[in-house]
Amino acid sequence: MSEIKIIGLSAPAGFSINEYLKSHPANSKIVSEFEKEILKHIKDFYPKGIKPNYSDWYAGMTDKTHSRYKAHKKSRNIEDLPNYKKFYLYSMSNARMLESRLFKKYGMGNSNTTGGIYIHSKYVYVFHEQNARLKSLL
Repeated sequence: MSEIKIIGLSAPAGFSINEYLKSHPANSKIVSEFEKEILKHIKDFYPKGIKPNYSDWYAGMTDKTHSRYKAHKKSRNIEDLPNYKKFYLYSMSNARMLESRLFKKYGMGNSNTTGGIYIHSKYVYVFHEQNARLKSLL
């Protein structure tokens, strides 16, 4: 696993996300339940019989979903994000595992290891943004 950058003042000196994740493993059952919930949310966006294009969706994790949204596209209000929804995963380990899984299995997001997260990042959020990579929104 690549070393992940921790941002924010809430990270204590010497804190290692990799060490934290090793000592606080994710709950696979919770992560799988939220994965199903997110996939249902996405499938509901499409007409019946149309297969979802998961790469048109972005998934990320954060401690405050509204501030991460602003980092993605500052010119719109959060309510304007297409089919935006956030999910509380109870722990950073759960959120990290789900974000990584959504990227690896479904291509949601632009990377599963870059960027920064906060110690208290327990939310995973998704939104639909067709061609987001081409528009440099991600």
